[in-house]
Amino acid sequence: MGATPREPIGFILREKREKLGLTLEEVEKATRIRAKFLSALEDDDYAAMPSTAQARGFLNLYAQFLSLNADQVMAAYDAGRKKSRARAPAAMPRPAAPPVAAARPATMPRPTPRPAPQAAVGRAPVVRSRLPRWVSVDVFVGVTFTLVLGGFLVWGALEFINGQGFKPTSTPTRAAPQAAVSTASATPPLAAATPTPPLPTPLASYNGVNLIVRAEERTWVRVVVDGTEAFAGLMPPGASKEFNGQNVVELATGNGQGTHVLWNGQDQGTLGQIGEVVIRLWTREGAITPTPSVTPVPSITPTPTSTPKQ
Repeated sequence: MGATPREPIGFILREKREKLGLTLEEVEKATRIRAKFLSALEDDDYAAMPSTAQARGFLNLYAQFLSLNADQVMAAYDAGRKKSRARAPAAMPRPAAPPVAAARPATMPRPTPRPAPQAAVGRAPVVRSRLPRWVSVDVFVGVTFTLVLGGFLVWGALEFINGQGFKPTSTPTRAAPQAAVSTASATPPLAAATPTPPLPTPLASYNGVNLIVRAEERTWVRVVVDGTEAFAGLMPPGASKEFNGQNVVELATGNGQGTHVLWNGQDQGTLGQIGEVVIRLWTREGAITPTPSVTPVPSITPTPTSTPKQ
């Protein structure tokens, strides 16, 4: 371009952009200038800009992006504005105020008032509103978004207060205290006794110690055969186990009434009361109930005293 372009600035901008094969959307992404403002610059429609300062800034940035001489483009823009101002008609002088009419005599009739002007048929009156420059689409969108976000936050806070946030909790009622039952050892709750099948028929002769244990009720059992643990665990009602030893079979149960024993074919019955801990041994001769031994308490050794010297 020369010092004074022959074509309008907008035509030069559009022609340069089309030669580069760019669309308004691509230029918008590169320059951050909205496509509607870029289109207004190419149409020489500077009245569509928010302000004169922004129009100059957009034009300068657009010219630099298209690799045009930005100084010449801005000079042509300023020259065009000067010409448009010179072409504008001069302001019409305001008419002088009419002279104050003299007092009208009381007998003089008043003039007939003129009818109010009526709008032309078929043409709607044009109403122009002047808004301040700071009122733009961006400001409107920002204010609207802020109001919507604030309303959403207030609604969420009210839902939280009325919902789970401050929901009153019921005070748990205390159950009636139960009587404490002291037992030799903690045992699981006992199930109700159920009918069980009869014990097996004893053999004619036994070599060693044969012990058949059947659970009449749910019970915990531990069996040691000749010093080696053979079983330890819970037995459900109706379950039975058989153990064979050479010298001795030791049985410990946490529920004497729920433990039924058959030794060498002889029915020993249940071993005690419900929930009673029973420990019993069987040898070839019969059953033995161990007697707990009392560990002697060591006596206190008296503190030695010093022997007086003679």
